[in-house]
Amino acid sequence: MTEFNHQLRSGISLLFVEDEAGTREQVSRVLTSRGYRMAVAENGEQGLAIFREQTPDIVLTDIMMPRLNGLEMAREIRALSSETQIVCMTAFSDTSYLIEAIDIGIDQFVLKPVEFQRLFTALDRCQEMIELRKRQKMLEAEKLRTKKTEAIGIMAGGMAHDFNNLLQVILGYVSLARMSAEPGSKTESLLTIAEQASENAKKLSTRLLTFAKGGDAVMKPVKPGHLIREGIIAELGSIPTISLDFNLPDDLPDVMLDAEQIQHVVANMAINAFEAMPNGGSLHVSASSATLAEANEFGLPPGDYLHIRFEDTGVGIPAENLPKIFDPYFSTKEMGCQKGMGLGLALCHSIIKHHHGHIQAESNPGEGTRFQIYLPLYHSND
Repeated sequence: MTEFNHQLRSGISLLFVEDEAGTREQVSRVLTSRGYRMAVAENGEQGLAIFREQTPDIVLTDIMMPRLNGLEMAREIRALSSETQIVCMTAFSDTSYLIEAIDIGIDQFVLKPVEFQRLFTALDRCQEMIELRKRQKMLEAEKLRTKKTEAIGIMAGGMAHDFNNLLQVILGYVSLARMSAEPGSKTESLLTIAEQASENAKKLSTRLLTFAKGGDAVMKPVKPGHLIREGIIAELGSIPTISLDFNLPDDLPDVMLDAEQIQHVVANMAINAFEAMPNGGSLHVSASSATLAEANEFGLPPGDYLHIRFEDTGVGIPAENLPKIFDPYFSTKEMGCQKGMGLGLALCHSIIKHHHGHIQAESNPGEGTRFQIYLPLYHSND
């Protein structure tokens, strides 16, 4: 648990503002050892300048400082950010500032001289609030994406239905024309190309229907390990530059799913990993059971889930693109015969949602990408 908390803190940036050199050095050393990413300022003016440049998650500040005191700095910071957690270190003689501090919106107080355990408690509370707000933002973004996807799905479903009817007519007349064409003639070869293109269009129409309403899902209990492994191997097993690593135990619990649709998701995960590693790399695929609590960051009902992870060593996804990758027709790929369609991840998102699950991505440029999928486990007594 201590190592886990240390990892959490390593993702939190903290600005410490203190004019007294001894206290500044001691507190900085202790907080750095606990894993916080630290920036240190010697006065309020310097602290405000650092905040404007770095926008840290937490500001820990003394109140009594020359040039710009801690509360004046905090007021400026609060005007710039309503979400930054601000912790003030105050002596008993500073109680006259408390009303002003409350008006500013100071989140926590720690008495001086500093008792480190009280400081740790205050910072842990700030960390909990930061994590809560992150989860809320994720849930809000997911709700917005779902609403947008549903709206586009309704339109796509109607278009796909009409498109299928037109394709049926086209394919019918192409077939009749081929029957009248001389075998081996140029006319027959051109009609064959037209027929193949129409079949590809029919597949796209099927993907649109699946995106719109989950297609004609055939749900049944499935042991997921073999399905996932075979799907990845089918796409990447023959590529020598890609190393595959599996952690898919044979005793994984059953999941209620449409095998064909989930195979599509697995194939898409493999293709995305391959395209993210143009010079080769490795893909680690693992799965395990997980229990989600009542209030979880994914907005899923509490219960037992299969947790699937696809982790590649590719180029990663830029931060500005990460929130958009599941949006329909968003793509950074060049346009071409097989690229630029932009439905792959949006379709995966739609399929997982129709399976009452969740999919998300985590990535940093140059550090690879990890996709995580949660699917409800099958219970025979349900």
